Amino acid sequence: MEKKDVMKQYVTDKYFSKGHWWTKIWQTLVAIIGWICVAIPVYWTVSSTVLANNQRVIHAWKYEEGKTLFYFFDRFFIIAFIIIAIVVIISTIHNNHRVKQHISKEIQYDQDELDIRKRRLNDFYGHRFGQQTFRQHVKHYTVDPEQNLEPDEIHKLYED
Repeated sequence: MEKKDVMKQYVTDKYFSKGHWWTKIWQTLVAIIGWICVAIPVYWTVSSTVLANNQRVIHAWKYEEGKTLFYFFDRFFIIAFIIIAIVVIISTIHNNHRVKQHISKEIQYDQDELDIRKRRLNDFYGHRFGQQTFRQHVKHYTVDPEQNLEPDEIHKLYED
């Protein structure tokens, strides 16, 4: 199977495939509206606090109560960030522990088939390049041109 065929079989995304114009329009509009909902409060806050003395910037608010409220929330958000960070770290550690200790682990391959393939590959290398002990302990080895592997030679070996 070629990579394109595998990608078609397992990866589907209507947004990037041909057609599906309503999906593309809808998801693009939702993304734009979402980024606007992120950008406006950030601009509002930065323009009225950090850039309060800059006359070239249009300020969302100029009254003192807004700045006081911002700096009050500043402390609140710092504390909330610390608490959320601690909860996320503890949850990640707990989840990793559960995955490692409690979730059943299943073998995703056929062990007998793997042993057969390893044996075939070791026999093939032994015939082509010498025995395994020789291959593991030799410091320098020059491969003759007729010993070079064809691009699909191992794949053919596994098919037999």
